[in-house]
Amino acid sequence: MTVKELYEKVVSGKILSDIDLQRAIVYDSAKQSLVIDSIYRGIPLPAFYLWEREDGILEVLDGKQRIEAIRKFKQGDLKYNNKTWKEYAYDSDLQPKIDQTPLTVIVCGGTEEKKREIFKRINTLGVPLSRYEVLNGLYHGEYLEGLDSYVRTNAEIRKVLPPAAIDRGDNKYHLLEYIYYIRHGSQFPKKDELDEYVKQHQGDSFNDDLKKIRPYISFVRDVFHEKSKVPSVLKFRLGVKYLKDRAIWLRHKDEIWKEVNDFMKSEGYRLSPTKESDIEAMIMGIVGNCRVDPKRLFTQDDKLRLLSERRANGDGLYECDGCHQHFRAEELTVDHRHPWSLGGRTVLSNAQLLCRPCNSRKGNR
Repeated sequence: MTVKELYEKVVSGKILSDIDLQRAIVYDSAKQSLVIDSIYRGIPLPAFYLWEREDGILEVLDGKQRIEAIRKFKQGDLKYNNKTWKEYAYDSDLQPKIDQTPLTVIVCGGTEEKKREIFKRINTLGVPLSRYEVLNGLYHGEYLEGLDSYVRTNAEIRKVLPPAAIDRGDNKYHLLEYIYYIRHGSQFPKKDELDEYVKQHQGDSFNDDLKKIRPYISFVRDVFHEKSKVPSVLKFRLGVKYLKDRAIWLRHKDEIWKEVNDFMKSEGYRLSPTKESDIEAMIMGIVGNCRVDPKRLFTQDDKLRLLSERRANGDGLYECDGCHQHFRAEELTVDHRHPWSLGGRTVLSNAQLLCRPCNSRKGNR
């Protein structure tokens, strides 16, 4: 069936895409434009699965998102390269090229039970490609071959990256992100930037980047226990940030392992909104002999005791220790006077009541 035939059947009601089995439209305009681009450039779309009813009407089992992109473009509700369908009428071969493009259409029939089983299998048997599988498919070459060989054969990197039950390249993708992070001033890649980096180095040897990243990999391997629960990305960032302090971190590695592990099991860690900063502060306290309190956060009981020691004004409001304005009890938070990350104890003598704006402005001071 050509695109034109498919579209005409949709607008005439001979093909129904809005059936109870189908989900809502999830393609944004960028993905819808990509559908049009694929048709125009001769890149095949996946097959459309249709179900034929007894009255001859065809229901869409798979392909609704692509059909919606075609419909919106031809009806002027979607632009491709900043032009509507009508604007391509006189100065391009786009209209006839798209209209005449053949689509693969599979028409099924049978019982209602079979219809639902086909829909289920279409939508459950397919496994989307991982980010690395897409990258490897696009830019396979000497660079990614070298990366693959390193991850497969090097015992050091296997200790640093988390094990995977099924290898779909997630660790290789993370390693590429770390390489990008080092090469670009401690900035992780944004959308498409990693693709562009690999594309640029597709035919290069991986050895240059391996030499660049190896000291940081060694830092993580030597400092952090294999069973450490610290997220891999945080371990790597700490390795980049504190590589120059490697010797002192190594002297304290057993303490780092025990104290951080215990902290990550605590209620304070679970409730903390700044988990990564807390881990870093705890480690810096260990290596700098400025231990942080294992109790990270003040509890609700701590707050009630602190409020009981204060006197509310006539309106039942309490004073903020920062701005000295008055607030209801539920509008106040409890925070450290001397910062926890700098060794401040989580005890009432080091506690203060702050409104939320003051707490946000306080930061690590």
